[in-house]
Amino acid sequence: MFLNRFISLSILILLVLTSPFAAGQDPAASKSSEKQKLSFKDPEDGAIDLSQFLLEAHGVLPVIIPITEPALGYGAGVALLYFHNRKKEYDSYVPPNVSGIAGLATENKTWGAGAFHRHIFGENRVRTMTAVFKPDVRIDYYGNNNPILRDNPVGIQLDSWVILQKAEVRLGDSKWYAGASYTFFNTEVSFDTIPGRPVINEILKRLNTNSRISAIRPGMAYDSRDNAFTPAQGLLGEVTVNIAAQWLGSSDNFATLHTDLFSYLPVSDRLNSAWRFQGSYLLGEAPFYAYPFVGLRGIPAMRYQGNNTLVAETEWTYNVYKRWSVLGFTGVGNAFSDFGQFGGGDVAWNLGTGFRYKIARLLGINMGMDFAWGNGEEFAFYVVFGTSWLR
Repeated sequence: MFLNRFISLSILILLVLTSPFAAGQDPAASKSSEKQKLSFKDPEDGAIDLSQFLLEAHGVLPVIIPITEPALGYGAGVALLYFHNRKKEYDSYVPPNVSGIAGLATENKTWGAGAFHRHIFGENRVRTMTAVFKPDVRIDYYGNNNPILRDNPVGIQLDSWVILQKAEVRLGDSKWYAGASYTFFNTEVSFDTIPGRPVINEILKRLNTNSRISAIRPGMAYDSRDNAFTPAQGLLGEVTVNIAAQWLGSSDNFATLHTDLFSYLPVSDRLNSAWRFQGSYLLGEAPFYAYPFVGLRGIPAMRYQGNNTLVAETEWTYNVYKRWSVLGFTGVGNAFSDFGQFGGGDVAWNLGTGFRYKIARLLGINMGMDFAWGNGEEFAFYVVFGTSWLR
């Protein structure tokens, strides 16, 4: 769903700072450096590094999040994070509880604001996330395979409220995780008018409506990645079902099955490959904005929608000098009505390049930019913190 992109923009840095899977987070090392003067240089190689700053964040931390989504235009998000003091000491590293507020705005007049809290129970066994957001989204609608709107999109506005509650638990000492989330999404949908088209505008006016999605999303995941932010090897596989029902307060009854697989395979000491395979399958009749869409760098959000979507993408990264790496990527996606009409779906592809700098060595985090061309005509660039496929 499109609303998840807004939630992830504001919570992205929170996940980075509080994830229990960050490589190299040694609590003893963190404690030993508390008395040292805060430095933005790594004592190991003298390079610019944010490890100490991120590991020893206390109190309120301001964060700026660039937005370069082609469907929204350029913009930025700003978050203020508050780190709670933990009263109990544990033998292993346990992330702090974090609360925050966030806001975002883009050049096409999309904006959003909200608050969130991430809580860790026990010795990092149960993790919860609570978020409340007020997004006002403006985006083009291409008609979900409609032959007229495909080349003449109509602008829409989604003036919404979002409530998210998520919880997950690790199963024993395994790499398996089980969890569920609840999302309440209430929106006022309005269509832009088209100059000189009074008949069409009258039809669009009648399509303006209030829509609600109230959904639960149970799921299972297997995660063997060596790092959650910039993985070099390992596997992440996840299966979830998003179930919206009228008995939950939703306007419509529908469900969406999501299958996600991310694989990271080192080829040599300097060369790494990454592979992404994702599918979304709609069951029932969903609001038009909730249909699955192809998500690829260089392809605007909601540009290619269908009852089902399949996406495959690969990325190859080569370390050229010390902390610096270059990468290339390509992928393809298909939005189609059903598998019998797979060949007649809307196909999208991308091609791109980028660079990375290891900005936090102790956390294993890279940062950089991607430059992508979608279907040979769309161009977009992205500021990337961690991996482009952050989950």
